[in-house]
Amino acid sequence: MVTHFSTNGLDSACGRSSQTLVSTAVTEDVSCKTCQRSLSKPEAAATAKSKAPSLAELRKTAKAAKVAKQQPAPSSGFSVKSAWATRLAEQGDRCRLPRGRAKQRHV
Repeated sequence: MVTHFSTNGLDSACGRSSQTLVSTAVTEDVSCKTCQRSLSKPEAAATAKSKAPSLAELRKTAKAAKVAKQQPAPSSGFSVKSAWATRLAEQGDRCRLPRGRAKQRHV
């Protein structure tokens, strides 16, 4: 007969539950292989650390390095965007062609 690990006597570590379940709270007396694996899993996960970084960690460090390497554009000098805004401001409103899907009202 298989002995399961259970703290309350009804539900076992392997997921089985029954009124006639043979169970114990002592880990050395457990003979169910699934219960034994579930008992040893937290210990193995705590002691085993991966030596190689995960893919998410590699991406995170690469992204941080890329952001650190990027330099902002020089603020002094000629700016195309500001020059175009100045040119449009100088023109009258009636000489601009429409942008988008709206019909052209006037030229």
